[in-house]
Amino acid sequence: MKEILRTNEIENAIDYLEKATFHFNNREDSYWFKWLMISLHGALYGFGVCAVKGISTERVLKFKKAKFEQKKKETVEYYKGLGFVIKDEKLLDSTVRYNLSPLLGIWDILKHCQEESYMMQRLDSKILKITERQQVAITKMIDYRDDFAHFKPRGVSVITEGEGWIVKDVIDVIKFLALESNNVTYFDRSNIERVEQLLNEFKL
Repeated sequence: MKEILRTNEIENAIDYLEKATFHFNNREDSYWFKWLMISLHGALYGFGVCAVKGISTERVLKFKKAKFEQKKKETVEYYKGLGFVIKDEKLLDSTVRYNLSPLLGIWDILKHCQEESYMMQRLDSKILKITERQQVAITKMIDYRDDFAHFKPRGVSVITEGEGWIVKDVIDVIKFLALESNNVTYFDRSNIERVEQLLNEFKL
């Protein structure tokens, strides 16, 4: 029997939050802080994407017009090789546009989370308002994550004891995006309960 990983943007964000919760509460591993920063980054980024996206994936993608026609021809040839002929031109264009468009960076996503044009999708939608302290916390968390994820050869010592405030401030922003912005659509009630439970496990 083949093992298959199935996920989507919401499940992916929840998975990162789950990993962040685990590493925050299990510090036997000497690398817990590294994995906490990496998973917190993924959770913040993930829920930010979910909050901005709404019903249109294009809201969180950066479209690159260059090579569009070339990629379009390659896509047609690819599916032709599989025995399929794409007759729907709009479907073809949207598929190519999606494949050519990388996800916006975390700072762009957070910027959009603070903009009315992106966040006011429903009558009860709320706009993220990042405090100065939260901004500093997010910056430090992203710096830690980038440093760990793209580690340069060297010796590093991090005094983690005084960095709990970073976690608290980042978790507060994640909580707003995931549960209070009213922009994240949970098709399964159990997912909301899961997010609430995970956030409550951060004793800060």
